[in-house]
Amino acid sequence: MTKIGSRLTRGRWYGWVFWGVAALFFLYEQFVWVMPSVILTDLAQAAGATPVKLVSALSVYLWIYAFLQLVVGGLFDRFGSKFILSAAVAICAVSSLLFGTADDLSAIGLARGLSGFGSAFAFVGTIYVATVWFRPSQLALIVGITTGVGMLGQLIGQTPLVAAVKAFGWREVAVFCSWPGFVLAGLILLLIPRRPPSFEDRFAKADGTEIGVVRGIVQLLSSWQTWAIGTVCAVLYSPLSVLAALWGNTFMEQAGGYSAEQASFGTLILGFGWLIGCPLAGLLSDRIGSRKGPLLIGIVGGGAAILLLLWPSLLSYREMLAVMFLAGLFTSVEVICFAVAMELAPWSLRGTATACCNFITMMFAAALQVAIGWILTEQIVGPLREQVTLPTIPLSQQLPNATPEEFRWALAVIPALFLVAFFLCLLLPETAGRPSGPPAREA
Repeated sequence: MTKIGSRLTRGRWYGWVFWGVAALFFLYEQFVWVMPSVILTDLAQAAGATPVKLVSALSVYLWIYAFLQLVVGGLFDRFGSKFILSAAVAICAVSSLLFGTADDLSAIGLARGLSGFGSAFAFVGTIYVATVWFRPSQLALIVGITTGVGMLGQLIGQTPLVAAVKAFGWREVAVFCSWPGFVLAGLILLLIPRRPPSFEDRFAKADGTEIGVVRGIVQLLSSWQTWAIGTVCAVLYSPLSVLAALWGNTFMEQAGGYSAEQASFGTLILGFGWLIGCPLAGLLSDRIGSRKGPLLIGIVGGGAAILLLLWPSLLSYREMLAVMFLAGLFTSVEVICFAVAMELAPWSLRGTATACCNFITMMFAAALQVAIGWILTEQIVGPLREQVTLPTIPLSQQLPNATPEEFRWALAVIPALFLVAFFLCLLLPETAGRPSGPPAREA
């Protein structure tokens, strides 16, 4: 397949095949990412850890993922996607194997760190493959569909995973889930070709100068616009990165009185809202020629839905599911942020721009996960330390006296951040009319 790329052109049917194989990696890593959300109690028992310590170990995934974003975009810009993506998915598979055998915080942290390392290449790499094999006019749509595929991974990692864990045990499930990763690594190596020479020519002539990886990162991170769109992206992603990926199930069980199955189905519906909304958001943004309009609507609607979810006792179970779906549908406009980040950046830094936006998003997510864990541990569970030795009891039993108000206090920062995102979005320029790339000779 190394020479086939020289005979292929953009905008043809086989672009969907190349993108699809890469997108399967994104689906796989999203499943691996959310896996701990449904086994927090089992992990706490296995590791003998308090919430803040356990979450600190699990958040190693996000810290490594976030900081690697500073280089993965440049690596794709320079070397292409074929071999990088194959190696990355193999690392994710190894991490799942290690996670299933971990029995203390150090082992859990190591497994999650490896998972974060491999996963750091998934989303940016999939989008990069799309930039090689699709026309620029399809950018927002492809980002939306890609994110929707990732949501499938998160959906599989909720209610279906709960059933699998109950049937086979979380360790067996984690070990088994390493094998699809190894198979996928081989498929990527076999099916995705190298970049065509025509793409290399466009890259070299894009803006008249070659920008190095480090220089490109510094250039983008020196811009307030990069940080602004990255923050907006992070806030819109927080219902997934904080609720679906970690705290949502426990919150719904404790504050809403739902069973584990009901709570996990609620977060599944949140992801389903994203699955439906991501392609629609990208398509709508491209069709109406606006980025800011859909973003502002999503921020307002998503913030209102999350605020309402802080009072689950006011809603029936069906109403809660409906609000979860709306929260996912509105916040799925997050996919537009990546189109904005690329349109704000020079053509030769499009991969780096995507990665920098993802870096800010995941760094924000890691900090928010740990902050909420700290609030729950120090402000709620702290007084119990005089009565029990926390590491010897399950996570669910560490919060027996936590009230809905205390959970709301810990999670109230999320809707507050939506207000910040609204004003940042107002400050950003409209980028939909900007050129997506250099003039190209299409075959």
